[in-house]
Amino acid sequence: MKALTLRQPWAWAAIYGGKDVENRRWKTAYRGPLLIHAGKDADPGGSESLLWTMADPEAFGRPRAAWQARGAIIGLVFLADILTDSPSRWAISGCFHWMLEFPSPIDPPVPYRGRQGLWTPPGTVTEKLADFL
Repeated sequence: MKALTLRQPWAWAAIYGGKDVENRRWKTAYRGPLLIHAGKDADPGGSESLLWTMADPEAFGRPRAAWQARGAIIGLVFLADILTDSPSRWAISGCFHWMLEFPSPIDPPVPYRGRQGLWTPPGTVTEKLADFL
């Protein structure tokens, strides 16, 4: 099991807001379950107004704890593929488009310090997530 740290509000959007692409400058051979970790800092360029125009409108009644979570695992997705030409409205030209499927919230969020890149959570964290995995 791998994990990926995203800054807020993008971590919330990947689990609750219909964000089906994570844009990265690098690719990986990994495919499969991927824990979404909300980083300790918010994205200074992550405008809420942009999120409101992009996200699924039905998502905004969903748990605010995941919106406000920092330094915690908030959900699980499936990394299905990595493309360069995704038709998703979340895809940014010139990036690798990590195709995220089957978002599943973890509520309450599980506190843990994230890492850069893909990382493997320790057994102590995956034990706390056993009911969700």
